[in-house]
Amino acid sequence: MKTLRCVMLLLAALLLLPAAVSADEPEYTFVLTANGADSCRAAAGDIVTVTLAVRCDSGTDAVYAAQDEIVFDPAFFAFEPDSVLTRSGVKISTLHLRDGRQAVYMSFISYGSAADWAGETVLGSFRLRVLAEDGTGALCSSNYLVSSQDGMTHFPAGAEDAAVVVSELCRVTFQTNGGGDIPPRMVYRGNALTLPEMPARAGYTFAGWYSDIDLTMPWLETTPVTADMTLYAAWTGAETASAQGTWLPAAAILLLAAALAWYNRRKHE
Repeated sequence: MKTLRCVMLLLAALLLLPAAVSADEPEYTFVLTANGADSCRAAAGDIVTVTLAVRCDSGTDAVYAAQDEIVFDPAFFAFEPDSVLTRSGVKISTLHLRDGRQAVYMSFISYGSAADWAGETVLGSFRLRVLAEDGTGALCSSNYLVSSQDGMTHFPAGAEDAAVVVSELCRVTFQTNGGGDIPPRMVYRGNALTLPEMPARAGYTFAGWYSDIDLTMPWLETTPVTADMTLYAAWTGAETASAQGTWLPAAAILLLAAALAWYNRRKHE
């Protein structure tokens, strides 16, 4: 009886295992290349061909929908709109992002049977004109996914980005978000950045540097710089101070009003 119970528990545990452990669930990688490689050298005025491919790393390779935003700095590159080539069913558009960067958005959706993307399948390509006289321009995948057949979930996916090297010195710009101005710093590609002294901002406490405008990716001082980039300052204490600044006077007014009402009532008794 005890053995039967153990077998039943084992079967129940196997049935409850998440689908992610299934060998049949696909995993994908979005692969960006510049002139056919993960990095290439160029000079101001050169034209670089950017290609996006999707590689199926495991499981089935039937694709119902996929998307990617190829992000670049418009101070470094200029998009060539007449250079776009795409696979059948793939649509492309350009986006202007909140942090000042631009993106080329590629998307695919099948309303019928799935597309058979065996191995590594090229979705499309476009060209960028190099504007920068120095530095390294990053080409990064963002908001990339391959969805399930019902579109309710998406499969595990990674990304391999690319870079265009004009010079080995990368420019790091600091957005202090209300703190004092910090001039850009130059660092050799592949080296770690020596961060500046903490910026000052009255009423706030500095909470570190982040590599994205939404302050979700902390920047570690040991991280190597691989391309021109912007770091964003995070701050704490403002909301607490603001809340206390509005709540305390209001509470004091209410207490004073209650005290005056009690005093007047006692006075007339």
